[in-house]
Amino acid sequence: MGRLQLHRMSPDERRGDSGVAHRNGCCGALRFFVALALFLTASVVQADQTTPYTPANASVVLQLVPPTTDPRVRRFNQLRNDFRQHPTDMSKAVALALAYIDYGRSTGDSRFLGRAMAVIEPGMEQPEPPIPVLLVHATIQQSRHSFHASREELMQVLKRDPGNAQAWLTLATIGMVQGDDALANDACVHLANASSDFMGIVCTASLRSLTGHAPQAYALMSMVEDPGPKAPVAIRAWVEGLMADTAARMGKPDAADAHFKTALQMTPGDNFLLADYGEFLLDQGRPRDAINLVSGDIQSDTSFLVWVSAENALGLPRTRIDVAEMNARFQSMAQRGDHVFMREQSSYMLHVLHDPKAALDLAQQDWKVQRSPKDVRVYLEAALATHDPSAATPVLDFVARTHLDDVTINPLIAQLQEAPSIAAPVATSKPKGNGP
Repeated sequence: MGRLQLHRMSPDERRGDSGVAHRNGCCGALRFFVALALFLTASVVQADQTTPYTPANASVVLQLVPPTTDPRVRRFNQLRNDFRQHPTDMSKAVALALAYIDYGRSTGDSRFLGRAMAVIEPGMEQPEPPIPVLLVHATIQQSRHSFHASREELMQVLKRDPGNAQAWLTLATIGMVQGDDALANDACVHLANASSDFMGIVCTASLRSLTGHAPQAYALMSMVEDPGPKAPVAIRAWVEGLMADTAARMGKPDAADAHFKTALQMTPGDNFLLADYGEFLLDQGRPRDAINLVSGDIQSDTSFLVWVSAENALGLPRTRIDVAEMNARFQSMAQRGDHVFMREQSSYMLHVLHDPKAALDLAQQDWKVQRSPKDVRVYLEAALATHDPSAATPVLDFVARTHLDDVTINPLIAQLQEAPSIAAPVATSKPKGNGP
């Protein structure tokens, strides 16, 4: 594995290191990280967080750090040195912050969002932050699910730079995640006008996939599936991932599977793709394939959740141990105020721990923040499992308004419509007309 390396962060980076490493046991091959030690006992996870922790011995895990064999990590060193030599040059800070954001996104390590936040902090303290700095800050806020704050900052960017394509795309993404179709549609239109490439088409197609027009959306995405050799591989993989989700929504699992595989061939180890594909495999009754998929990425919370869910489905002997670790990870998130994975935790409480009441409570909290199809699904599943169909009324109203059409959600709606406490049937047929 090579020599262990401990990255010594600058004071600015430490101030922004808002995430924490997992303090429970680690196991399996860690693709992007090396371990400093072996175990931290479960009692430490439950310790008083106001009391400084002193390791009992040198075998205790304090932090997992990226290996210098990763070219992205070597790039960090170059960018950090460049930034330290030019601490007032915000273009240097933005370059380093973007590298941190990309690494954190691909690995699922939220600490890198904190480091990105730290290096742009001087720029944000200016009376009028430079547009690139403000845009990076808004992107970090969006990644942390601070959607309201992100929207406000994006609107500041667009007021000063109405043609900023990245700002319009991020704003459209927030609109779609929160179920604000009017915002998303407006942002997609502006994006199409601001950019001369295919991004406007992909944006519009993504929205139509969520509003009852998945076949049309899939056809639009097919037109730009191969955007040409100049398109970054990450963009091409992103389009393939969107096509996979859209195909799955239409009930075309073979097509979805092919798109997921293509996307992962382009960006192997991408944390978000692994989690998305893993959940798809579980839906398809393929838990063994899900385990094989994420086996090299279980330092990530989302991949580990897929792993545990698959073990549970297979009834494997190690399930009880890994469930305890997953519980500890969720507890650690709660202790540090990290509420990014409420939807995932709701599904975990329902399908692994079989606690529908807790699942519904989490789904209701999650609904206040985001309203993607997966958020819709787990909310409806929890309402059915608690035999409380009336609790699903806000979600059913949302589906009726947006015309969301998804083969995993439609049967849940049908069951809820048959429940006597639902006063009136909810429209689930595809909308008339050509609206988004």
